[in-house]
Amino acid sequence: MEARTKLVLLVLAVSHALLCWAGATAQQMDSPVVNTVNGQVRGTIKLTTDLPDKPIYTYYAIPYAAPPLGELRLRPPEPAFPWGGVRDGTKLGPFCPQDMSLMEMEGLEVPIKLEHTNTSEDCLTINVYSPTLAENAALPVLLYIHGGGLMAGMGSHHGFEGLAAHQEVVVVTFNYRLGMLGFLSTGDKYAPGNYGLLDQVQAMVWVKDNIQSFGGNPDKVTLFGESAGGVSISYHYLSPMSKGLFHRGISQSGIWQTMPFNTNPLSVAKSLADELKCTTMTTAAMMACLRTKPFDEIIDKSNVLLERYAVEPFVPTLDGKFMRAHPMDLFERGDINKVDYIVGVNNHEFGWMLALAVAGENYGSGMSQEDYTNFVQMVAYSKHQGPNLGKITEAILEEYRDPEKPDDPMAIQNQFTQMYGDSMFVAPAVLAAEKHTAAGARVFLYENQYRPSVFHRRPDWAGSDHFDDMYMVSGLPFMQPYDLPEPVSYSEDDKKVSLEIMSYWANFARTGNPADTTGGPADSPTLPPWPEYTPDNPVYMKLGLEPTTAVGLKPQKMKLWNEIIPNLDIAAQKDEL
Repeated sequence: MEARTKLVLLVLAVSHALLCWAGATAQQMDSPVVNTVNGQVRGTIKLTTDLPDKPIYTYYAIPYAAPPLGELRLRPPEPAFPWGGVRDGTKLGPFCPQDMSLMEMEGLEVPIKLEHTNTSEDCLTINVYSPTLAENAALPVLLYIHGGGLMAGMGSHHGFEGLAAHQEVVVVTFNYRLGMLGFLSTGDKYAPGNYGLLDQVQAMVWVKDNIQSFGGNPDKVTLFGESAGGVSISYHYLSPMSKGLFHRGISQSGIWQTMPFNTNPLSVAKSLADELKCTTMTTAAMMACLRTKPFDEIIDKSNVLLERYAVEPFVPTLDGKFMRAHPMDLFERGDINKVDYIVGVNNHEFGWMLALAVAGENYGSGMSQEDYTNFVQMVAYSKHQGPNLGKITEAILEEYRDPEKPDDPMAIQNQFTQMYGDSMFVAPAVLAAEKHTAAGARVFLYENQYRPSVFHRRPDWAGSDHFDDMYMVSGLPFMQPYDLPEPVSYSEDDKKVSLEIMSYWANFARTGNPADTTGGPADSPTLPPWPEYTPDNPVYMKLGLEPTTAVGLKPQKMKLWNEIIPNLDIAAQKDEL
């Protein structure tokens, strides 16, 4: 459980604070003013290193919902209040409450830094990066949902000037409620839960109502996000509340199966209430008490629960409104939002950052068979708690066993990284491709092969790690340098791959085809065709220096996770009847 908790803490924060930055040396020019439905906002201008003639008009910390304070805490979001005069949108807003100590992870090479660490419950704000001042530009909109395990992270510092400038798209980011404040539920009307996801819906509503003023097209909105952001997007494909508010989606390294919903949220809510000395006699009284507690005390006690539970306690739940049924039941009925979808992973999701959190500081020097078996048992238990647990454990061990090096610590460590990465990220992505295709949506699958050059301390055998694709998607190689202890210099290969991936994402947002440059910038790179994923042709794109297609992403291992293990689980349930 301790290893699992370490994993939780890392997924919660570090892999998603990595892109949290303020643009460092923004150049001030004339301050643009934009009209929104709630009032006027003054922004500022930022530039990339290679396109000084393409200013990006940025607007920070625009409220998209009322501050969720007092009686509005642990309730669905309400629309933002209007304001008089011109609101200052040149400064970054606070993060939503979270444990900021999670950002201080040693041993990780992070070529960016946080501008500040201010947190507040008054955090439901949105940020816009636009390459134009023309309200009739009707540019594609890319709406970014940040990751962080639904426990940490922020949108207020995600700079996407590179993506906006190079692809001539409007990029939007935002904060949403996290942890207990975003996902605590009693399973009844007093606290139905999913507030963080409802915040995301409210942000989409804001985009629909306002983005035209920033040069964006409200009828061409593409969601994109990594890890918990990708998980969130996969939930929006399943919710009637999100229908019509987005038109395409991109889930990077995260699908709902990566963070399954909580089937017993009341137990978690009562455990937290006990820690906070709140009554649990009735859910109404319990929630009234929880709404009075200081958020820093809530964060401290939430950490206690993280140590107690084997899985993340504050996650989405079936609330009868946002989530009406189990995802598999919705797929069975074809009751999903059938819009175009890109899903994908990195080729070494558990190669370094997450593995360090789970396996500890000795990771990289090999692993014993005993430790590996214990990890496999933990993963098996997360899939099944019945009489077939032993069979599932043995099936996993057998599938990943290296018969040529059965006792080699480095070979065993490799089995560990592949096993974890496949179970948490690859198998859910492939299953999502299958299910959405079967439901009638167009799907494009990828595996990112590229590792940014800036990770000098990462071992050579570590491939493209969790979050590596986001450096490329955001256009970080083209951003102004940071004031870091060690200078960071991106290579020409980094810039080439970043341009290619940004183009694939923007083309998809613009046309629905990742390789179709129609309507894009005149200097868009020529890209290899990216065929749709179908049951008869399960093709995927291998992103990298030279993007190429392949057929069948780890088919044997996907059969284990997506067929064999679920069937063993179902068989055990039938035997119990």
